[in-house]
Amino acid sequence: MHDERREIAQARNDELRDQIGALLETFDQQRRELAEAQSTLAATTVTAWSSDKLIRVESNAAGVPVAVHVEPDTYRRISPAELGQSITEAVQAAAQQARDVTQQTIAPIGELAGGIPDLADLVPGAPAIRDLVRSMLPETPAPSVAPRVWDEDAEDEYYRNRSYLRERP
Repeated sequence: MHDERREIAQARNDELRDQIGALLETFDQQRRELAEAQSTLAATTVTAWSSDKLIRVESNAAGVPVAVHVEPDTYRRISPAELGQSITEAVQAAAQQARDVTQQTIAPIGELAGGIPDLADLVPGAPAIRDLVRSMLPETPAPSVAPRVWDEDAEDEYYRNRSYLRERP
């Protein structure tokens, strides 16, 4: 009877040891893939254009602009207010692209775990991969600027009456 209990306890311990080993192996693989994803994202840039094709913005994976290109004839084609709108539109488009690339890059890390509990679920105080992944995906607000529609008549009037030369109050 005593030996039987001992064998049952040993079998449970072996099963638990195997489960913990599998969890640690999954955690280690997630950690390696997370480091690889961070390295990939650190080297990633995205490029977006305004709808009028006058402004090009290059952003890093965090959505922070690293370069802004203005087409040479931009100042002859649009007003300063429209230029600001085009820049805002291109920056927002680049930020959205960066978010999409980031999500695609880290998605496999979350899928790896599947239904396996996170290490933090088993060991109090242990790091949770879910929290690390969420911290890499800041919320991106919806674009606040609609794509600008080019109004040739308004543009011509702006330059015809030379309002850009008048002093501003």
